[in-house]
Amino acid sequence: MKVLLCDKIIPVTRKIINQGHIFIENGKITKVGEGYEVPQGAEIIDAKDMIAFPGIIDAHSHASVFEEEIGFHQDGNESTDPITPQVRVIDAINPKDRGLRRAVSGGVTCICVAPGSANVVGGHMTTIKTHGTLLSKMIVTQKAGIKCAFGENPKRVYGAQKKMPNTRMGNLAVFRQFMVDVQNYMAKWDAYNRKMKVYLREQKENEINGDKEKSSKLSEPSIPERNLKYEAMIDVFQKKIPLRAHAHQANDIVTAVELAKEFDVNIIIEHCSEGHQIIDYLLKNQIPALIGPTFSHRSKIETRFKTWTTLGKLYKAGLLVGLTSDHPVSPLQFQTVYAAIAHREGLSEQGAFEVLTINGAKILGIENRVGSIEVGKDADIVLFEGHPLDTRSKISKVFINGNPVFDRLRDKDENLF
Repeated sequence: MKVLLCDKIIPVTRKIINQGHIFIENGKITKVGEGYEVPQGAEIIDAKDMIAFPGIIDAHSHASVFEEEIGFHQDGNESTDPITPQVRVIDAINPKDRGLRRAVSGGVTCICVAPGSANVVGGHMTTIKTHGTLLSKMIVTQKAGIKCAFGENPKRVYGAQKKMPNTRMGNLAVFRQFMVDVQNYMAKWDAYNRKMKVYLREQKENEINGDKEKSSKLSEPSIPERNLKYEAMIDVFQKKIPLRAHAHQANDIVTAVELAKEFDVNIIIEHCSEGHQIIDYLLKNQIPALIGPTFSHRSKIETRFKTWTTLGKLYKAGLLVGLTSDHPVSPLQFQTVYAAIAHREGLSEQGAFEVLTINGAKILGIENRVGSIEVGKDADIVLFEGHPLDTRSKISKVFINGNPVFDRLRDKDENLF
């Protein structure tokens, strides 16, 4: 057992504890409370001059697929076809990417890795812990949603290739046709399964009745041909995973939501740069959103109205919102800096804590494991030398699953800062 003794514990989902302890066993938090309680034989981690904070979550990142020092040879976009739901980001993740090490140095312990936004439908996203050698040991959720994109990116990429889509009209025409094709594919398999069920029942009845002649006349249904493109979307239609929709402009956000309503699927808005312009609409439809990368420059028309006030306005309205760096667009190791700026521009302190941690966990559907310092959750904990929203504060130590994965003094020569 490990015991963290802290000057302050910020659980995020509960009241702040002054001078408290955190018990860790088998990678899980087993006790959180006041006082410097230490069971006999426990390993003591003395952080009495530090603040304990939950591991930070970046719910939309490209670290490990848009790698540092790689240049042209990136694996984030399969920009050869506008519809590629069958590609899986898990097949491109490199646990050795320097970006993951920088994430850890900034207290980011969990990220959802996304394909880029070149395609109308870009493929499966995967949630991982940010430290490890074997990817299989790092995975939190293999299927965290299907990435899709509205607006400029797909029409720019495929317009340059002289093929559809070249406009927003084309984006939606391609997307809508694909969704119909998936529905037809699912209907074909449903029909096959129904026929197969009848066939097997009749076979069994004939076997019981000893009627071999009748059995010999039964015709086994023909199995449909598998299509990985369509299969990848079945979980979306069954609402097991959401569409994760890249959309900056208000009109693109509305378009994405209306498409999701048309086909009765769940959706999360990624970036949501103009979300502050349509708060009532988002609230009415209860659409979760990840805001960012606000720290980057306004590189295109879609981002001309982005502002640091968006997080505060959406949070205050009661929407479930998280914070995304969109790494490497903005470096993910500075999530606390981005939250601090949003706090300065109207987001409450509690809101800043939540968009860094528990809200991202809720959006990813993993709040039972991460996002707060609570009994039963993974021991993903960051020790700050100062307040987490003070940009002068240093991160002293980081734990993932109870294991020490970063120590500022020990790792000072890694050139992470």
